[in-house]
Amino acid sequence: MIVLKNLICLLLTFILILYSLAFCKIQHSSSDNIFQKDYPVIIIDAGHGGEDGGAVAGDGTLEKNINLHISLKLNDFMSVLGYKTRLIRNSDTDLHTSGNNIRERKVSDIRNRFEIMKKSGNSLYISIHQNKFSDSSVNGAQTFYSPNNDESKLLADFIQKSIASQLQKGNDRVIKRSGTDIFLLYNATKPTVMVECGFISNASDLNNLKNTKYQNEMALSIAMGILNYNISEVQNGSEI
Repeated sequence: MIVLKNLICLLLTFILILYSLAFCKIQHSSSDNIFQKDYPVIIIDAGHGGEDGGAVAGDGTLEKNINLHISLKLNDFMSVLGYKTRLIRNSDTDLHTSGNNIRERKVSDIRNRFEIMKKSGNSLYISIHQNKFSDSSVNGAQTFYSPNNDESKLLADFIQKSIASQLQKGNDRVIKRSGTDIFLLYNATKPTVMVECGFISNASDLNNLKNTKYQNEMALSIAMGILNYNISEVQNGSEI
């Protein structure tokens, strides 16, 4: 089983390397030296953490743990592609620095994540979450985007299409503009998206999301979406 998992990881890494080579070829075709470009840092935010478990599945599975597993794998893939990355958290913790109760600590946590975003310079902010709904038949990933710039919408579209084409063939969900209920997205100062990777209230989604191989495939699909977004920026002559 360990050997099989290692082979899967090697295969996924090889696929990303091929995409990376294609990306470099496109960059070389431009008049600028690729090593002089200001590449965006990929900020990967595993939602929730610590005392904030996020959504809870019927079998007791906590959203925060799935978020972290996928985020760590996404970080590995983006690093293989040569991007600088920053993990908001790499363990079961949160970012609160004040608060006398859970609500106050949650507000502190969100605002501290927001401060990291604001101070990050040239970056893309990718928030990883899982969804939950009262109707257990509802399933599939959906990507939300910040309303503050068109780049967020474009990034979300590439990620959503990558997940649908690579991993969830029957997923016909469309990207969705964030409202005031998602503080990080609504107030974002950088291209920012939230990827709801699936519904932990749906048995099939939950089984997949708990599976290491599927988590790798989800992380890979998101990584390919980010890469395709950056390729489009290069092709259109934009700085990334």
